[in-house]
Amino acid sequence: MQPIDPNNDTATSFVVLGASGKLAKEKIFPALWALYRDNRLPQGTRIFTYCRTKLHTRTFRLTCAPYMDLDPERDPPKFNIFWTTVHCVQGQYDQADDYVALTEAMVRQETKHNQVYANRIFYLALPPITFDHVTLNLGRMCKSPLGCTRIVVEKPFARNDLTFKPYQTLLCQSFKESQIYMIDHYLSKQISQNLFGLRFANNLWSETLNNRHVAAVLITWKCEKPVKDHAEYFNFYGIIRDVMTNHMMQLLALVAMDKPYSNTIDDLRDGRLKIFKDVVTPDMGDVIIGQYRRSETDPEKMGYTEHSYIPKDSMTPTFAMVVLHIKSRRWSGVPFILRAGQAMNDTKIEVRMQYKSVACDEGNSKDLDIRNELVLRLVPFEEIFMRLRLKQPGEELCLKEAALNLRVDERDT
Repeated sequence: MQPIDPNNDTATSFVVLGASGKLAKEKIFPALWALYRDNRLPQGTRIFTYCRTKLHTRTFRLTCAPYMDLDPERDPPKFNIFWTTVHCVQGQYDQADDYVALTEAMVRQETKHNQVYANRIFYLALPPITFDHVTLNLGRMCKSPLGCTRIVVEKPFARNDLTFKPYQTLLCQSFKESQIYMIDHYLSKQISQNLFGLRFANNLWSETLNNRHVAAVLITWKCEKPVKDHAEYFNFYGIIRDVMTNHMMQLLALVAMDKPYSNTIDDLRDGRLKIFKDVVTPDMGDVIIGQYRRSETDPEKMGYTEHSYIPKDSMTPTFAMVVLHIKSRRWSGVPFILRAGQAMNDTKIEVRMQYKSVACDEGNSKDLDIRNELVLRLVPFEEIFMRLRLKQPGEELCLKEAALNLRVDERDT
């Protein structure tokens, strides 16, 4: 498969289906703007929104702007030009005629380059309930006749295995395998990608991240905000399907996978897949679920079922903790503890690898129950740090907790 070259001027249509949703305004369009700002999109790129809501570029820009990284002194002129590349198309997801209108809109922009060859990328920022109609219509009416076509499907792909398999069949009937990208955006985060280099390019960790040295691995996903913007979706899926079976399991795989044969996409995928197959199905005693209720100290923080947009009898879990074990020589006996929740005390996403305790009788260290930890934090900012024991300044031999810290978003080395 030949990748689309970001350095050429080939006409490229990037279509965001579900553009009025949270994912599009908070993640996809900020990412598109960052690529455009850094000259990493083909010069002939045109962006299309497609959704049931009638959007106007000017108002849609105001909706997205708070989530975009903008230098007020340098970026405004280019930011204005970026929005001239955005074109809004209204349509239903199950109406074939509306996809004809989408294709006509793309053709109008593509022909301005006097090019027959044009690439088309379709990004499904949609709930899975719409996938069947969208995929079928895109496959029938919107693929590029001569250029590259890609379809990007964002998680969740379905609610369970039974609902996923029919969609997988439809997807493969509508598009070639080389055209399909089923993604989890956590894999593109710098910290996630850093796990690979950190583990396999540094002796310190390549030799110690195993069951001989590691006591436990804790993967945490905490959000301080209550469920609101995606309430209907969340109430149907719950916290486990929303973040655990996708984002957190991908992080687990990056932590636990063996070194792949190569850095190719196929070998990296196969390495993660092997870990998923090696995860032991947890017992019910290894799982805790809960639902947040009204705060006892802050009456304004309502309980989950007190929100007007949540059914009063909802049993959807907003918190879950599960202990997983991996059946492998490297990780046998090491618990992987996944914790996730909405309306928590703070917002934090991290992977914490906790080393086994070291016996030490020096100074006050008997009262200092601190294990060495390697922590990779994704949110609220990206950083890597280690928790260590060091001697306190002074004449007495007393130990204290210290951290070796690297803010990944600020330093290159």
